[in-house]
Amino acid sequence: MKSMNPIRISSRMAICGILLLAALFSVRAFAAAPAVSQSQLPAPRNSDALLIGPGDLLDLTVYNVPELTLRVRVDENGNVRLPLIGNTHLSGDTVRDAEEQIAHELIQQGMVKDPQVSLLVAEFATQGITVTGEVNMPGIYPLMGPHRLYDAISAAGGLTVKAGRTISIIHRDDPDQPEIVRLPSSDSIPKVNVMVQPGDTVVVTKAGVVYVVGEVNHPGAFLMENNTSVSILKAIALAQGTTTIASLKHACIIRKGPTGMERIPVPLDRLYHRKAHDSLLRPEDILFVPTSNPKLYGRMGLQAALTAMGTAAVYATR
Repeated sequence: MKSMNPIRISSRMAICGILLLAALFSVRAFAAAPAVSQSQLPAPRNSDALLIGPGDLLDLTVYNVPELTLRVRVDENGNVRLPLIGNTHLSGDTVRDAEEQIAHELIQQGMVKDPQVSLLVAEFATQGITVTGEVNMPGIYPLMGPHRLYDAISAAGGLTVKAGRTISIIHRDDPDQPEIVRLPSSDSIPKVNVMVQPGDTVVVTKAGVVYVVGEVNHPGAFLMENNTSVSILKAIALAQGTTTIASLKHACIIRKGPTGMERIPVPLDRLYHRKAHDSLLRPEDILFVPTSNPKLYGRMGLQAALTAMGTAAVYATR
């Protein structure tokens, strides 16, 4: 028998040992790595809860009944005409309820003793998901089957800079109770990336607006673009600063509260010198900077309010 070189044997054993250690390390590393699973996303809406509606195309199969293996469309009255059964009203039923109803009819009419009914929605009357509001390309997008909210928004070109933090989803199977989604920070996206179905409508609201009026160089309404917050000093900067006759000690925020309009003092003089906290404004806040002339203070306050109201009317019609 031909003897093998001990050096070659040692080299092969060393290589095998290295490969074995690498494999063990890979398995341990994979087991220790955090898994990204569907459990991190919100639970999908139950597809069995989707309601059948007029215009939907249904695939019906009844085991061992060739006459009831067919494709049929729901008419405008919500009915389907089936062999052996006749007219059956399915609009407003879930898929599971429709299967049970068809099985019940077959038993009642003595056609089948133990019918095995399978029903699938092959085509929804509204094939796509409607995305409207503050998206770059509003329209109806043919996203068949269940998808996530961000899939629909991406199909519509993403959010515009005027998009707000609130999205309303009008579900096809429950149009009277829209689902309200509030966009959080980016690290919480999976929590709001809910399911949407064909026939749903996604409405992206417009961002909030703040008003800066009075003794500023460019009074007007300013959008909270890209879901950003606006502080008092940022609002003043957007209005291109205060005028030379502005009263920095008597500025205020006019805010709508539960009991009506309220005034919140704003010490602009101290804010300018970083001696006071720069607070964030809320949507629809009016930051009013009066004149330093006491005789014109009341008149300018009234004029500022009228200006804000006029600006709001212009913004609302856009």
